[in-house]
Amino acid sequence: MSEFLSSIELWLPGTIAMCVLVLASGFFSSSETALFSLTQEDIRRFRVGNAPQRIVAQLSHNPDRLLTAVLFWNLLINLSYFAISVVVSQKLIRSEQQFAAWAFGVFGMMMIIVGGEVLPKSIAVVFPHRISILFSWPLAMA
Repeated sequence: MSEFLSSIELWLPGTIAMCVLVLASGFFSSSETALFSLTQEDIRRFRVGNAPQRIVAQLSHNPDRLLTAVLFWNLLINLSYFAISVVVSQKLIRSEQQFAAWAFGVFGMMMIIVGGEVLPKSIAVVFPHRISILFSWPLAMA
């Protein structure tokens, strides 16, 4: 463990970037789940609601386009995440810290699964109205 902490300059920048990417992946994962969890009645009500609600209704009007955009950005983010993970692991291996590289890779994989997929989708299923309205503007830009 001390060797891992002593090599902070090898893994900290990549870890920070990976944390940002986990948040971005979580955004798109929860957006997808929230919007596709809305009922037709929800979408009908949103059409005459406030601006974010109308954006949600507009996004839901073309589900193929919405799903394509969400999956594209999530794929791009996840590929970037794993590219950074590989680079950091290679740096750790080059500095002869094989266990640290292994631990970083395993922890990184668990973080993207739990933090970028499972947890955000679980929250979105429970609060689809709030999540879809909250994320309407950035999702519309994506």
